[in-house]
Amino acid sequence: MEELSERQKNILEIVIREHIENASPISSKFIEEKYSLGVSPATIRAELYNLIEKGYLFQPYTSSGRVPTDKGYRFFVDLLTEKEIKKIEKRIEKRMTREVEKMQAEIENRVHFIRQFTRFIAQSSSSLAVSYFPKDNILYKEGWKEVLSDPEFTDIEKIHDFMTLVEDFEEGIDSLYSENERTNCVRIYIGQESPFSKRDDFSVLISPCKISRKKGIFAMMGPKRMAYEKNINLVESIIKLLR
Repeated sequence: MEELSERQKNILEIVIREHIENASPISSKFIEEKYSLGVSPATIRAELYNLIEKGYLFQPYTSSGRVPTDKGYRFFVDLLTEKEIKKIEKRIEKRMTREVEKMQAEIENRVHFIRQFTRFIAQSSSSLAVSYFPKDNILYKEGWKEVLSDPEFTDIEKIHDFMTLVEDFEEGIDSLYSENERTNCVRIYIGQESPFSKRDDFSVLISPCKISRKKGIFAMMGPKRMAYEKNINLVESIIKLLR
C-alpha cells in the first residue's frame, strides 16, 4: 500500500466514515466545520487532492465532495484490523447472545433455526444475508427489504446489478465454501476484488459458521458503503457464539 502521512490517513478515515453514515460525497468544508484538525481549509483541500491522486478517493462531479474508491475502502477495512477495532463490542455481544439463546430455546428444528438466524443477521446488518450448509443442501437468503432500502438502489440499474451479483455468488458458492473451509477466516471482498462477479459497486463479507456441529458459511452482501465496523463486530460475535 502506498505510504500515507498520518494526516492523510486521518482525513481519509473521516471521509470514509462520513460517507458510510451519510451516503453522500464529503466536502472539505464539511470536514473543516465538523472536525478540529488544526490545519487550514487550504491544507484539507490539498490533502483531499493528494488522496485522489493516490487513488483512495474520487470526485464524482467537479463541484462535489469526495467518495472512497475500492482502494480507499480496503484501506479502511485493513485499518480496522490493524487497530483491533473489530474486537467484539459488549453491547453487540450481549444482544447477540440474548437473541440467539432465545431462538435456540424456541426453535427445535435446526433448519427453521438457520432460517430465523439468517433473518436476524439481515436485520442486524441491514444487508442481504445468505446462509449455506452444503451437506444439508440448505441455502437461505433474507434481507431484501433491508438492503434495497439503501439509497444506492433508487437507481433501477443498481438493483439489476445487485441481483446479478447475488446470482453469480450462488453459482460459485460451493467453491467459496471450500475456500473458506480451508482458511477458516472472515473474508471481505470490496468492489473489483470480487472473485465471482464483475459487478463492482458492492461488497461481500463471508464467514464460516457451525450450527449443531454442521459446517456452513454465511455472507452479508450490500453496497460498498457498507457499515464495515458494525458488521465485522457482528461476525466476530456470531463466530464466538456458534463455536
